[in-house]
Amino acid sequence: MKYNYTQITKTLEKLFEAGFNTDKKILALKLEDLTMIPNLQANETMIIIEFKKAIKDKKIIEFLSCYKEKGNDK
Repeated sequence: MKYNYTQITKTLEKLFEAGFNTDKKILALKLEDLTMIPNLQANETMIIIEFKKAIKDKKIIEFLSCYKEKGNDK
């Protein structure tokens, strides 16, 4: 899925404000933890899930730029 930079930024702000502000905390994040984040929309949940995957795969720039290298369709 592609999101615009504004959507990503607003979602990450919510995530960080809820205390999930380090790689370690985000990687330990469970779906149940998302209930701690007020006013979280369904598309924002997907952004957080994809951000967590980007951290794990060390592909944060690809996530933020919404760019995937050719042949890398994971």
